[in-house]
Parts: sequence; structure tokens; C-alpha cells
Amino acid sequence: MLIQALRLEEARLISLCGAGGKTSLMFALAREFVSAGERVLVTTTTKIATEEAEGPWPSFAAGSAQQVLEQAQRLLPEGARGREGAVIAFSARGDTRLTGFAPELVDSVSASRHFDRILVEADGSARKPLKAPATHEPVIPSASDALVIVAGLNGLGLPLDEEHVFRAKIWAQLSGIEVGSPVTPESLARVVAHPEGLARGCPEHARRVLFFNRADTPERRAAAKQAAEFLASAPVHGLDLAVSGCLLPETAIIDVFPFA
Repeated sequence: MLIQALRLEEARLISLCGAGGKTSLMFALAREFVSAGERVLVTTTTKIATEEAEGPWPSFAAGSAQQVLEQAQRLLPEGARGREGAVIAFSARGDTRLTGFAPELVDSVSASRHFDRILVEADGSARKPLKAPATHEPVIPSASDALVIVAGLNGLGLPLDEEHVFRAKIWAQLSGIEVGSPVTPESLARVVAHPEGLARGCPEHARRVLFFNRADTPERRAAAKQAAEFLASAPVHGLDLAVSGCLLPETAIIDVFPFA
């Protein structure tokens, strides 16, 4: 469902950034790819919570692309398919967070063609529903075929502050609204479309998809539509597609907004 809605059928290396369900979306996509019989690597170029890697698939630490491939060959040999068809890899395990890999290492692993798909969490969000990027993020592997930007609709209408938006001051700079003001659909669209916004550093060849998560009320669905309409009228935004939906308690696609 998600693969088709986000039009990721041909994307082998998929990076995800943003906030409000990014990790949940990454693992939901992994489950869909595995169910389709594909071999999947789940990883990050930043950090993810240790508890988030405690899932149905084996995880391991590695210090190089060769070690990733050696471990994957042991845990997920050629020909392995079905429910066990994924692994989670990282460079170091801390008490609360796993440290990921440099983007160049992910590019090297992708070039090996050992995996049918590689899913990469490319930034952090401090578990806020919305975020603006710092100058060092997102950290997107150059071989990425697609970038999926995630935004939690449950953050709209709330005050623009650090309690609700990760890096609120940067959001204000990119969107033009003041800190403390309600976060609007238009401001979200501006942070997505801005050259220094959520897609900064995305490879030119990669498809860019925006996923509005938590579209679970009529008000939030209307807000997603407003943001998509603003993007459609913007002179430049770089997106191929926007989709609204929900990931929990189960996956649902609400609306699809293609951009010509």
C-alpha cells in the first residue's frame, strides 16, 4: 500500500527525513518490501533510539561496508526471502541510541547490490511532530533514488516553540512566521519548499515525496490539502508527490496530491 502510494516501486535506496512518524514509516515500508519477498537493509546516517531497532529482524554493528556485507551474508544469505528478509545495521550501540553510518558507506553497500532495498533514516527530530533542519542535515546518501519527507499533521495549529517543533527558530526563519505563533499549513509548505528546508542536500536525480502523517481527523486532512495546494502554487518546490495518511494503529492512505 505505502510503496505504491508513495511511488517507490523503482527506488532501491530510499532516504527518509522530517518528523512525526519517520521511523514508523521506515519500518512500515520495510515490512511491505519484506512481504513482497525482497531483501532489505534498515539503517541510519544519524542516530535512532536503541529501542526502535528491537524489532522482528536481526541487528548488528559494523565498522565498514565490507563488514556490513559480511554480517548481512551471514544473517540474510543470498536467496533468503519472506518474513525474515531484513536486517538492521549501525556503527555503534549506546545506552539509548544507535549511531549510524557515513553516507558514503551506505552508497558503497548499495553499489554491492546485496540488498533489493535500503532504507535510511537521514535525520533526527527529538520525537517532535514537526522539525526544521540544521545546516548539517539531512544526511542523505548521494546514491538515494528517493527522499521521503515526513510531517506530523498533529503539530499544526500548535505554538511554534521547542516543545512542539524541533528547531523552532529555524522553522521561523524558513517559513516567515514568528516563534510562538500557531504553526500553519502554509508555514509547513514553506519549510518543505525552501532551498534550505527539509529537502536540502537531496540529490538532483532523486524523487522527492512528502508524507503527511496523522491525517486522522477531518481538520488534519483539510490542513494537508491546504499545504499541498500551497506547494502546487509555489514557483519552485521540487516535489514529485504528496500523500496524506496514517501509520498507526494501522496504515491508511487518505489523499494523493501529484505535482505535474
